[in-house]
Amino acid sequence: MNFDLIDKEFKKYVSTFNFEDEKISLKYYHTLEVANISYEIAEALGLNEEDRNLAKLIGYLHDFGRFEQVATTNSFKDKEVDHADNGVKLLFEEGWIRTFIQDDKYDEIIKKAVRNHNKYQILDPVNERERLFANIIRDSDKIDIFRVRTKYYHNEMKLVPSIKVVEELKKEHSILLNDIKNKSDSLLCVMAFIFDFNYKESIQILKKKGYYSNFLNSIEVSKDNETIFKEIKEKLLKKLEV
Repeated sequence: MNFDLIDKEFKKYVSTFNFEDEKISLKYYHTLEVANISYEIAEALGLNEEDRNLAKLIGYLHDFGRFEQVATTNSFKDKEVDHADNGVKLLFEEGWIRTFIQDDKYDEIIKKAVRNHNKYQILDPVNERERLFANIIRDSDKIDIFRVRTKYYHNEMKLVPSIKVVEELKKEHSILLNDIKNKSDSLLCVMAFIFDFNYKESIQILKKKGYYSNFLNSIEVSKDNETIFKEIKEKLLKKLEV
């Protein structure tokens, strides 16, 4: 895999969109970070150089559908356009995948990893190798989301969160999007990503980078939510003790 070429072609693709739009630039830099984190996770798992590079390539391609989504809807919301499904369409139906890699032997692995990286759980039937790369990109994406949420968003927990969301988080479950009723629920949903990591190596990388602690410390909490937030924060921080 020629990452000089991959990087060049990715930049060329993104340049067809309005880079002055913060959503576009945010996702460009997010992609670069996720590609590097994916390589780091693969290395920590003891994978060979070929598989480390494949993990990095998937990192480059995981949000390929985001840029068109933003240009079309001015939003990151997947209800109108699921960016992962759209990425698979662009890469494999419209042929963009051959811009980044000529060999088609990885196509099924890449396709399933991209399509399932944003889902509540992996939906495609996958073999052991396909699951490995789908899990790596799911972990690396979440790691950098905590950095993005801290740097680019005003994180506030001012509305009283829904009982169902709080209960699921206390059970150390991820949050279903359909259960989110307000902005506090949405914030708790991101906080609960910590329970959806596949590898202890991923949590160790997250801990080393400090992204999760920084994210939690960035949250502005109303007095009505101080008690529940303290309880939840203590539970969440325990997940970093690996």
